[in-house]
Amino acid sequence: MDTSSLTEITGLLIALSVASERLVEIIKGLVPFLNNESPNPTVESLRRVSLQVLAVGAGMATAFVARPAIPETLIPRSATGDWPVLALGLLASGGSGFWNSLLSYLQQAKNAKELLVREMKGMKQTSLAQPAS
Repeated sequence: MDTSSLTEITGLLIALSVASERLVEIIKGLVPFLNNESPNPTVESLRRVSLQVLAVGAGMATAFVARPAIPETLIPRSATGDWPVLALGLLASGGSGFWNSLLSYLQQAKNAKELLVREMKGMKQTSLAQPAS
């Protein structure tokens, strides 16, 4: 996968994630149970699970609404079924843990590429410094 595709996918996921997060925040504002932490551990556990389910639903709904705007290079119009859109919605609902993982992956890929370039430059300089036989 080239870096332009990776950038395109990352940009799409960021946009979907922000949109689905806004949807979750709107719903939380309308439903007091979801917006207010409970001192009761059982109720709080139920609230957190409900928020996770809501986030997944919001991510998927956002991805379906955005499907016409998703570039064909990411999801070809000929793709059968809704699985690609569902997958994007699930990824978009990942929250900060997902974004931290993605940023870590991108940083590691960048570091690996920089190391490869440095090694190639070193090999080139070494071959230039050796006298011809």
